[in-house]
Amino acid sequence: MTVVYGSLAGTTVFLGAQALAEIALMELIVGSFFVVAGSLMMVGWKPSKSIVRLPERKRSLSGFFVFGALYAGAAAGCTAPLFVAIILQGMSAGPILGVSLAFTYAIGMGTVLAVFTCVTALGGSSITATLRSHTRTIYRIAGGLLVCSGAAEIYYYFYGFPGVLPQ
Repeated sequence: MTVVYGSLAGTTVFLGAQALAEIALMELIVGSFFVVAGSLMMVGWKPSKSIVRLPERKRSLSGFFVFGALYAGAAAGCTAPLFVAIILQGMSAGPILGVSLAFTYAIGMGTVLAVFTCVTALGGSSITATLRSHTRTIYRIAGGLLVCSGAAEIYYYFYGFPGVLPQ
């Protein structure tokens, strides 16, 4: 995850503010998708077939690295618009703030993943069974969070890019 987001941050800094208008449009598109998908999840809709099939991976350090990089790349599809906007806003205030924001974002994302991984590993089947019995509720709550996230991205599109987008 660090490699993928570090590369994304480096590319963002290299391209600079010229990329902001394109990123702003991504905010609107991704935010709208999140609102629709989250609303469907809240009413209990699920796709009839699994859309994603996880590939088998080698049980080696390189296999885990590649799997993690692909996982982070998939996650970046959802989080990149906000991440890039944060990096650009931070860099416009100075390199120290920009690097601090990128570091804080990475710590936050990594902490959430690490906590869930450790809880699952330590709790084993008992936590998995408990969570499985509440899957329907968790799925609907996740839908609500997705709607909130989408609404925030749409809001950011209209009010977070002054001077870049026509108002």
